[in-house]
Amino acid sequence: MKQDYTLYIYKRDARCKTGERLYSTSVWRDRDQASMDREVIDLSRSLYRVGAGNGWRFEYVPTMKTVRNLMSGKDVQIPHDTPRSCDPSSETYWSM
Repeated sequence: MKQDYTLYIYKRDARCKTGERLYSTSVWRDRDQASMDREVIDLSRSLYRVGAGNGWRFEYVPTMKTVRNLMSGKDVQIPHDTPRSCDPSSETYWSM
């Protein structure tokens, strides 16, 4: 199934509390899991040189997720990084 994916690229950075920082974010349209795997492998070989000591990390997630609206019961698509207070499937959203 083709969908949009958000690709996050992290770089190791000792100055940050987590030990890494977000380097880049991009949205890849109309892709499937296998094509995203190929893109990550290609990027790691050509541009970012993932390996021992280089400190690059790739992570991708579907851009949208489907949740059930708490009041109407209908399925709604929201971005994957939507805070809980803005999620129509949570009681917090409807109590504000």
